[in-house]
Amino acid sequence: MDLTDAQWHLLGELVSVVTDPSGSTAAAATAAARDVDPQSFSAEVALLAWLKLACRVDDQWVATALGAALHYRRLYESAELRLSEVARLATANEESAPVLTLAVRRLAQGSISFEEALRGPQRTA
Repeated sequence: MDLTDAQWHLLGELVSVVTDPSGSTAAAATAAARDVDPQSFSAEVALLAWLKLACRVDDQWVATALGAALHYRRLYESAELRLSEVARLATANEESAPVLTLAVRRLAQGSISFEEALRGPQRTA
């Protein structure tokens, strides 16, 4: 899905419900505190609604099941990317820290727990 960073952020906020900021000063302040721009809210949420990622319930906007699934999938993919970057960093430093590299690789693969990784590979084999 090709959304802007602001739209992705708004979708994430809609997973936990956002009161329409145009309804009151308090709602606008709450939206601003959640880093939702009250000025662009209407246009952004209209697009998300058109894409069936958000819907209005009374004076609140919420993510649809599809919107929530898309939001959580993006979070998962982001975490997966970060984990692969950590593993690549460990591999790049394998010569200088072979024990750490092995522990990080096994931890990333899920074959050992965090506590086992801290103890070192010689005790977890």
